[in-house]
Amino acid sequence: MFGTYFYNETIKRCVSVFGTMFNNIQFKKVKADGTVLTSPIVPISYGPKQKFLDRIAEEPNLSDSNRSAISLPRMAFELTGFEYDVARQQNKLLRAHKSVYEADGKRGFQYQPAPYNLNFTLSILTKNMNDALQIVEQILPYFQPEYTVTMKMVDSMPDNRDVPIILNSVSFSDEYEGGFDDRRIIEYTLDFTMKTYFFGPVYTGNLIKNVIERTYAGDGNSAFTSSEITQTGLVKEVKHYEPAFGERCNAVSNSTTVTFEDAINTKISVSDEVFGTNLTTNPTVSAITGDKKGITLNNAITVDANTLLKFVGSVDPADTFVVAENVTFYDDGSGKTFADEDNT
Repeated sequence: MFGTYFYNETIKRCVSVFGTMFNNIQFKKVKADGTVLTSPIVPISYGPKQKFLDRIAEEPNLSDSNRSAISLPRMAFELTGFEYDVARQQNKLLRAHKSVYEADGKRGFQYQPAPYNLNFTLSILTKNMNDALQIVEQILPYFQPEYTVTMKMVDSMPDNRDVPIILNSVSFSDEYEGGFDDRRIIEYTLDFTMKTYFFGPVYTGNLIKNVIERTYAGDGNSAFTSSEITQTGLVKEVKHYEPAFGERCNAVSNSTTVTFEDAINTKISVSDEVFGTNLTTNPTVSAITGDKKGITLNNAITVDANTLLKFVGSVDPADTFVVAENVTFYDDGSGKTFADEDNT
């Protein structure tokens, strides 16, 4: 059922973006006279904070000279869970299209993504309170309560999404109890929610490059075959917009046979109406040659070489890609009739 392979690296992108937001935070060591001794960047890594706490607890003195203690302060973050966000779900049939065509002339598209909330935890570990406060106060002002980043969700698509990252809570702990040889650990834990999207595969489809509008009018009691609006009161007008397949033909002189340099679109079929022939009544296709390079029309035409002919099927609201627009209005009672200028 789910046989189409795709991998958009959504989770990988989200983890990278989240970690990048905090990779340039500094803290300063300042003397009593205001002289700055050092201002290093706080290291950050992906992983649970418990690993760092266990390492500190196991070897507080690190008597082995070949190993070094974990330097503090430092930060650690991890992805802790996912949850579906039904409030952000849009119509699943809406599409996002590529801005360029594929090599075969088709156009790539994606259906609407699934909205999910990704939960992250950021842990700040320090050995003194001043360092912890410096780090926390460089983060909190940006979240009110969210900070929005713009992400490229899928490399092959033009869609960029604004992704809010919400700060949900801040908790604090200070393990100051214990012996004099125990290492003090001050910990701030910040919980975040990233409102992101998971996209499906990129599909390709044919393009509708030309559209023909057909307008029909009637009194609502019979089929829409009349081009005249009468004095019957309530009147309906129906418009159908259908895809028209355009093909450039060779020169034709008063003949029903039309030839083409290349094979015409496979969706063109017998009975299709042909526009662009300069006839008062558009001819229809009577036959198509096997190689798709010639057709026979029911009426003779005369056109120059390289003339663009447009082929449209019969009007049927149930056809694929047909869009119907209904308009209802009333007769003004003037005793006159109105005829459409063009009902094609």
